[in-house]
Amino acid sequence: MTADDRPNVARMWDYHQGGDRAGPADRRLADAVTTACPELPRAAQANRAFLARVLAHLVGVGVRQFLDLGAGLPTDRNTHQMACGSRVVYVDTDPMAVLHNRIGVVGNPDVTVVQADLRDPELVLRHRDVRHYIDFRRPVAVLALAVYHFVPDAEEPATGIASIYDHVAPGSYLAISHGSADDAPDRVARVAGLYAAAGIPLRPRSRSEIAALFDRFALVGPGLVAAPCWEPSAPPPAQPRAAGWYAGLGRKTGA
Repeated sequence: MTADDRPNVARMWDYHQGGDRAGPADRRLADAVTTACPELPRAAQANRAFLARVLAHLVGVGVRQFLDLGAGLPTDRNTHQMACGSRVVYVDTDPMAVLHNRIGVVGNPDVTVVQADLRDPELVLRHRDVRHYIDFRRPVAVLALAVYHFVPDAEEPATGIASIYDHVAPGSYLAISHGSADDAPDRVARVAGLYAAAGIPLRPRSRSEIAALFDRFALVGPGLVAAPCWEPSAPPPAQPRAAGWYAGLGRKTGA
């Protein structure tokens, strides 16, 4: 099987959002996944809308540095466009995503693209280009949207996030969106099986498991809620509802 015959998560996600860069293998798996879980394309759109609200909030509180992990393929409105005037580093392990992002930021002195794996945060955080663009003595927002459900427990995502916490300055933020089986366990199990058959690990997590990933980052706003419900000024719900897609924003406090 060649690389072109294997489905690719970045291209599939682009396809779910209405993009046109998916190949036949990507479309076949994406269509099969949508048949098993018809709400997935809406979840992709809700994820993008969450990003827009998070960026508006972070820019509003003065954050001007963004580290976008697992950035995927660029769309019509990307992090550096929604946080205009900020320093942005896009990180992805997929060569196609890296290439398209680099093309999209040619000539922009405030943005760079790094090919690296978020599962090795020490490598990412100490990468020469990351350190050139990001001043870790000042607050930075780390964006990890729709990525950690592709990191199995054996690869210890919580340990990686702990490394991020230790590396960033007080006043820094971590945004996570993450797929869950809380709302529809049978459908999500079928989706996970389809991904597994294609050689792609998928680890949906419960709300409590996703909340644990934030660890020492203190959740702000409404806390960890269904992605379409996240608004920075909303109070935490008395009883969070089960969802297939959770989103939250955490802040590093203290010295």
